[in-house]
Amino acid sequence: MSFKDRLGKLQHALSLMSCDALVIDDAINIFYMTGLNLSAGKLLIHLRGAHLIVDTRYYEICKKGSPFPVLESEKHSLETVLASSEFDISSLGFDSDKTSHKTFLSLINIIEKVNINRLNLNASLLQLIPLDSPLKSLRSIKDTEEIALLREAAILGSQGFDFACSLLKEGITELEVAIALEIFWKQRGGRNVAFDPIIAFGANSSMPHYRAGNQYLKVGDPVLIDIGVCLNRYHSDMTRMFYFGEPDPRIRTIHAIVAQAQQTALTLCRPGTLLGDLDLAAREVIAAAGYGEYFTHSLGHGIGLEIHEFPIIKNILPYKDVVLEAGMAITIEPGIYLPGVGGVRIEDTVVITNDGHENLTRIKTM
Repeated sequence: MSFKDRLGKLQHALSLMSCDALVIDDAINIFYMTGLNLSAGKLLIHLRGAHLIVDTRYYEICKKGSPFPVLESEKHSLETVLASSEFDISSLGFDSDKTSHKTFLSLINIIEKVNINRLNLNASLLQLIPLDSPLKSLRSIKDTEEIALLREAAILGSQGFDFACSLLKEGITELEVAIALEIFWKQRGGRNVAFDPIIAFGANSSMPHYRAGNQYLKVGDPVLIDIGVCLNRYHSDMTRMFYFGEPDPRIRTIHAIVAQAQQTALTLCRPGTLLGDLDLAAREVIAAAGYGEYFTHSLGHGIGLEIHEFPIIKNILPYKDVVLEAGMAITIEPGIYLPGVGGVRIEDTVVITNDGHENLTRIKTM
């Protein structure tokens, strides 16, 4: 999908929300709409097109690479653009989820100044409208190029998993594995880790969002490895279990249950499935085995330019009525966590296709 196609879809979405324009200052959304990496700047989407407003540091490079006209903020600030009759903007939307309080106050100040001028001209006042993540639905459907980038990130992620497993020996610490993994990825083009690697030995695996520490690996430990890498701006995410010797029998028991729950959910990963039904399918397998209270998080999430994107896969509003569509990239990651004993989580990243799904995670379930 070209940037102009994305613009057209966003303009259509704005028209459905009765909004003339949208200001974007979030770096990830600006990248999605323009392909430019900026630490500062604003993208103004309006019904006639789009304008990128940047300061002198970025002006020349943006002029060369932007798919949309570029304005130098020292000469054409957001305030002067909104005040111009050329754009005829009567309502300005902003992303209420990603806009900071400081930016919101700045927008209020700009609107007030524009409206003072409009009052003097007996013109209609400019309205500021909060919008709930206006790009989330658009970004949730990946195009062919994005899916190819997700595949590449998943391949590098899988290589990292194999590397991490190769390091496992008695006496190594979780943190040593996590640090070595980050170096491994960076040497192979990884931009950064998608999140702090979760390398959890023994009973530490019972904590879903554990951070690697100084725990030593010993014989009989379950090892939970939840890792992801950012490559060419797109992320991978995967979780597997590794057993260093024979673990507590309870771990083997819950591993089989989690694997069954995940396979049940994966069979429903196709267009038309409600996210609520997807979450329930996995949760019911775990509950039927008597471990429902130990599955303590959502079944998964969207993934792409960010490690956690819309939608969250859980049987609650506003997500449960969201329907899977071709092009969505999501994770499926059920888990059972027994405090003081250990936990099991198995996670794959899949892309919904026209007739099912493609599993991007190439490592075997142990």
